[in-house]
Amino acid sequence: MKRFSLYIMLMLTAGLVTSCSDDDNKNGNGKRVFDDQTAPEVVSVSPEADAIDQELVTEVVVTYSEPIVKTPQTTIRIYAGDASTYYYADDELITVEGNQLIIPLETRGSTTYKIEILKPSVRDESYNFATDYSFAFTTKLVNNFVAEDFDINPSLVNENATAETKAVYEYLVSQFGKTTLMATMAENNHNIKYAEFLNEVTGKYPAIAGFDYLHMHFSKPLNPSNWVDYTDTSVEENWWKAGGLVTYSWHWAVPSSQADINNYSSYAFYCNDAGALNTTFSARYAQNASRWESQLVNQHLEIIANYLLALQEKGIPVIWRPLHEAAGNNPNGGQAWFWWGNSGAAAYKKLWIRMFNYFKEKGVNNLIWVWTSCLNDEVWYPGDQYVDIVSYDYYPQPVDFHKANLDAFNELRDLTKGKKLIAMSECGPIPSYVNMASDGAMWSWVMPWGGDFTVDGVYNPTDFLIDLTSSPYIITRDELPSFGQY
Repeated sequence: MKRFSLYIMLMLTAGLVTSCSDDDNKNGNGKRVFDDQTAPEVVSVSPEADAIDQELVTEVVVTYSEPIVKTPQTTIRIYAGDASTYYYADDELITVEGNQLIIPLETRGSTTYKIEILKPSVRDESYNFATDYSFAFTTKLVNNFVAEDFDINPSLVNENATAETKAVYEYLVSQFGKTTLMATMAENNHNIKYAEFLNEVTGKYPAIAGFDYLHMHFSKPLNPSNWVDYTDTSVEENWWKAGGLVTYSWHWAVPSSQADINNYSSYAFYCNDAGALNTTFSARYAQNASRWESQLVNQHLEIIANYLLALQEKGIPVIWRPLHEAAGNNPNGGQAWFWWGNSGAAAYKKLWIRMFNYFKEKGVNNLIWVWTSCLNDEVWYPGDQYVDIVSYDYYPQPVDFHKANLDAFNELRDLTKGKKLIAMSECGPIPSYVNMASDGAMWSWVMPWGGDFTVDGVYNPTDFLIDLTSSPYIITRDELPSFGQY
């Protein structure tokens, strides 16, 4: 009887508790109700809405007017730079602390971020869902170049370099990782047409004007043609005196046979490019002193040396980039593009060293030697004692507009163990200063090739060029110091 009475008492107590709980949450019709009918509202965000030059952050914090709960599947869109493209924040990484919603976000420099928190992503304990909310902010540009990865050789490989040449190199070393020099290429013959174009559309001249001894076989003294004359150094002189730097390439054209030595219209530099003039001229035979190829190489080196000495006499240093892209498609199972690479890496390196020693013996001491890589071609590298700067020519397919190309930058750094400056000696779309700084791929200089890559407004539109040359990260001619030219 006692046990039964205890059971009755427990049941009555349980019923009383249940009754009280139901009374607290139901109206007279038995439906659940909540006293709180007000949805959470955003009271602040961090970073602040519409902030400009915001320091980089790793999370976004949205503070509400009351404690919140995030739904199992939130709808939070994040736009990074592109106003038409977004991705969704990861639900598993989003957290809540009291009245704060915390969204992880690894920001990068000079980028506008927009955050959209759509209903139903956040609610309160009474199941009142916060309405849609969005805000944006823009981060400041940060240069992520890692100086500790480099230990640049402070001296040129030619210990006899002229004072002006040393001064230019020392300046390039001092700026590396901090700024990038703007360059433009000449049009086909001997001119500064694209440098003038850049000035017309931006009000700025490039820091470096690029030229090419491409038409040596149509110039004095070999074959005067009255339309190009490399013995006339007035173009370079005027550019140098105006405060600019000079770089020279050499698309070295040669005949296919001894019989064609005087047939200059047959001269070519491609060795396997369909649709263009090709040559079978051999880099291997060019090393054999008894062969005509070697004798022709000596003749051409003599001519180029005299061109360079004429510039040296005027006090003009030359950023010298010969025998470029030698490996061609060899690293990818293909073949060389130019004759100087058609006999393999060993013959190519002998040719490079031969040119280096020949010019040095001739007293050509105004050169900063630039070797151009095709990537994954370390066996083609002539050696630290023959190279001052390494470079890469970047024509992405399909076009990847204004990418910094960090992978190539890092590969060249690793190739030279951080001892050499790194330049983008040719390109189609110019890397943006935002991408170069944000990725830490601060090329010593960048130079779009001529023609459509400069003036057509597709690869490098006018508004892009204006923004580029206005950046403190990009050096134009007016910002260069004097190297003794005035």
